[in-house]
Amino acid sequence: MMQNLLTILVVTAAAGHCVAYNIQNSKPLLRDHHRRSPTPSKSTTNHDEATSLSSTTTRTDFLRNMFAASAALPILASSPRPSNAAPPFAIMAEELGYFPVKDEKSGETVMVPAKAKRESTDQAVELAKYLQSTKAVMYGAFWCPHCQRQKELFGKEAWKYITYVECSPKGYKSQYATCLSNGIDGYPSWKFGNGKSQGGEMELNDIAQTSGFSKKFTFDGSLEEGQVPSLGGGGCK
Repeated sequence: MMQNLLTILVVTAAAGHCVAYNIQNSKPLLRDHHRRSPTPSKSTTNHDEATSLSSTTTRTDFLRNMFAASAALPILASSPRPSNAAPPFAIMAEELGYFPVKDEKSGETVMVPAKAKRESTDQAVELAKYLQSTKAVMYGAFWCPHCQRQKELFGKEAWKYITYVECSPKGYKSQYATCLSNGIDGYPSWKFGNGKSQGGEMELNDIAQTSGFSKKFTFDGSLEEGQVPSLGGGGCK
């Protein structure tokens, strides 16, 4: 492994020593590159004292360098396989609420919007089923945060019943031509079964009223308030 193979060499010119430090043994090995006489003369005393001071400084620097090197070892030793390392783009995409995947048919990389996370209320599920039965459609784009919030307003159980059309050419199962033919120029855009349409994200209570659901069923908007943080309304262009 990296820790058994890695050897750090620190050359200390001032002291005239080459210090070899092996991570496996954790023992510094000193090799003296200067041959000295067994009994140094007085003329070399001052030189030896300076060398001793320099060696002390060198040992301090050595320990400091070893601490920094040991901190880096987990990173060097981990050696993640390229296939398991997520590219920065994928990480950024995940934070934004969509994921890159490879289309099996075309071989191209397309974007899949993240799934809704919150639990749906019973009335949200009933509203979604009504929208499905009346052939209501929501047009959106994978990169649009307002579309993602609209999905969260319904919740994961209710969203299963919503007919969603992806308008971005890079989105998964894109129906770009359909969006153009229907005059969609912003996201999300709703077209309801009663002929009404609305652009921008909508609270579920507004969808219930606009779609005609409230005329047949009871919908309590207060049960949905404050469930999903607001983005300030509006939509994406």
